Amino acid sequence: MLKNLFDKNNLPHKPGIYIYKNAMGRVIYVGKAVDLFSRVSSYFSGRLHDLKTSQLIGNIASVETIVVESEIEALILEANLIKQHLPLYNIRLTDDKDYLYIAFTREDFPRVLTARRKDLPAGRQGVEKYKKYFGPYPSSKTVKETLKKLRRIFPWCSMKSEILNMKYKKNKPCFYYHLGLCMGPCAGVVRKDEYNKMINRFSMFMDGKKEELLDELTAEMVKRSEEMKFEEADQLKKIIGGINYITQPTSITKYLENPNFLEDMNKQSLEALQKDLNLPELPERIEGYDISNFGGKEATGSMVVLINGEIDKSQYRKFKIKITGRPNDVGMHKEMMRRRLKHKEWLLPQLILVDGGRGQVRGAEFEIRNLKFEIPIFGLAKRMEWLYPPEGEVVKLPKRSLSLRLLQKIRDESHRFAITYHRKLRKKSLGI
Repeated sequence: MLKNLFDKNNLPHKPGIYIYKNAMGRVIYVGKAVDLFSRVSSYFSGRLHDLKTSQLIGNIASVETIVVESEIEALILEANLIKQHLPLYNIRLTDDKDYLYIAFTREDFPRVLTARRKDLPAGRQGVEKYKKYFGPYPSSKTVKETLKKLRRIFPWCSMKSEILNMKYKKNKPCFYYHLGLCMGPCAGVVRKDEYNKMINRFSMFMDGKKEELLDELTAEMVKRSEEMKFEEADQLKKIIGGINYITQPTSITKYLENPNFLEDMNKQSLEALQKDLNLPELPERIEGYDISNFGGKEATGSMVVLINGEIDKSQYRKFKIKITGRPNDVGMHKEMMRRRLKHKEWLLPQLILVDGGRGQVRGAEFEIRNLKFEIPIFGLAKRMEWLYPPEGEVVKLPKRSLSLRLLQKIRDESHRFAITYHRKLRKKSLGI
C-alpha cells in the first residue's frame, strides 16, 4: 500500500511531522517522529495493528511530511496542527484518554504542570486554577521528557503556595534550587516580579514566539553588560544559548505557512554565508572542529559536518589527540587537521570552522597550505561571537544574521561531540 501513496525512499531519516489525509483531502491524523522514515514506514510494514490503527490505515489516501530541526520543535508544531485541523483519528486513537497539556498555575509563583483536558477551564473553577495552558500533546512521555529539558533553561518552582510559604519562613532552598532547576522562591532569593518574568518568557517560547523572545533577551543582555552587571548578562546569555541549542530559532508559524521552510531557510543561510565571507563557491559542505581536554590529558578532537545546511552525523569523525604535555590548543588543532586531510577518501569541504580565535585558525591553516589545499577557514570565538580569518580584519556578523546562526549551529555541535568523546575516554581511564 505504501508504494501506491508515495516512494518511501523520499522519506528522510530526520525529525518532523507526518500528516495523513483521506480521499477527500481532509487531514485525518497528525503525528510526530524522531525519524520520519522509520515511523511512517511502520504503519505500512504489513504487521498486525489494533482495530483503531487498522481503520486509520484503511482511510489514508495521501501522506505529507514536514522536516524540522528538533524533537521539541516537532512537539510544538504537532500540537498546533492538531488544534488547527482537529483530525478525526487523533481523537479515536487515544484509547479514551485525554491528550496532555502543559499548564501554568494561577499563583504568586506559578508552577508548570501537565494536565488533562478534563482539568482545563470549563468553568469558573478551571479558570481560577490555571493562568495559561498549551497543547494538546498526544505523547505524555515526550511532554514530560521535554519539560525536563526546558526546566534547565526556564527554572520554575514546583511547590504549592501554602507549602512555599512555610518553606520561605525557614529560608532553606529546595533540592531543585541546588540543581539549578528552581529560581529559589522557597528561600526568598528571587522576587515575585523576576520569577514571573521568567514564566512569561517560557510562555512566549511555548507560543512559538522564539524570535521575539530572543530579541528581548539579547537587548536585556546588552543593557546589563553596559551597566557592568556581568553576572546577570552571563545568565541571559546562557538562556539564549539554551534556546538556540534545543531548537532552531524560528517561529512555528513559518512551518504552518510553508512545509518546506527548513529547506528554504538552509538555502538562504548558505547563500548569505557565501556573500558575508566572500567565499568562492556555495559552502554545501561545512566542517566544524573543536578540542576538548582536561589539563592536557585525554585530549580529543571532533569533526562535524553540515551538508546543505543540515547536520549529517554519518560523516562525523573523532580524534584521540596524540601529542602530550601542557594544554596546547593550537598544536592539537594542527594535529587534527593534518590527520583529517590525509584521508583522501573523505570529501573536501567548501568551508572549515574551528572553535577558537586567530591562533587556532592559523595553526589549522598551516596544515591546509602545507598539504597543498586551498580551503577557506575561520575561527568562531565564543565570547563575542566574532569570526577570525587567518589574516585580515575580524568579521563581525549581526547577532541575528542567518550566516552567524548557521556557524553557531556547527560550532556548538562540534563542541558537544568533542566533550562527549572526551568524557568517555576520561571515564575509561578512571575505570568507571
